[in-house]
Amino acid sequence: MDYVKLYKAADENEAHFIKGLMKEYSIDVNLLGEGLSVAIGGLPLEVKQVKILVHKDQFDEAKKIILNYEKELKNNSTKKWKCIKCDKINPETFEICWNCSHEKAY
Repeated sequence: MDYVKLYKAADENEAHFIKGLMKEYSIDVNLLGEGLSVAIGGLPLEVKQVKILVHKDQFDEAKKIILNYEKELKNNSTKKWKCIKCDKINPETFEICWNCSHEKAY
């Protein structure tokens, strides 16, 4: 087995997203822990996480892609807008204010 752990995805959705991202760069990915969420029940959230494995020869390139992915996640999570009606701060992805339901002004 020449595969090494690259990343621990929060869940299967993120794991498959990253797998698709790696496929764009011709990087083969194996997912470890996929399908366990069905049996989670009262188990800790870590069980939901899926390990992403890549071939050791592709690790350096894959790591660069993951670092860029994490950077984009961080940048997107810090973007916010201020409601012009009630002055509350909202995440960039909200189309209406969480407080007063006023639509986002563009």
